[in-house]
Amino acid sequence: MDEQKVLEDVKSAVLLALDNRRGLVAFSRLEALEMDQRARAVEREALEQVRKLLPATSQGQRLQQVKTRLDRMDEALQALAGRQDIHDRSRALERDDITWRAFEDISWLLEEP
Repeated sequence: MDEQKVLEDVKSAVLLALDNRRGLVAFSRLEALEMDQRARAVEREALEQVRKLLPATSQGQRLQQVKTRLDRMDEALQALAGRQDIHDRSRALERDDITWRAFEDISWLLEEP
């Protein structure tokens, strides 16, 4: 598998999600909460697409960093799911925060050097 091609596909998926997310703000009359929920949905979809594009193993540093960041996100989400001491709304907010941070970290990792 051509790792450069995979990297370009991953970058394209993230850039498209960034554009879609910007579009929610620039051309929308949505309430803030609904806009935020839609932005998180765009980010979740992009992260799933990125996950599908990644090879099982990679020699490329950037692809490995992306995979590691997705793995850390999964671990945080699993830990959150196992917590019994928080209410559903707080859990949802924390889940959104974990997703947002992972998306932002991955988009930063993929910026051109």
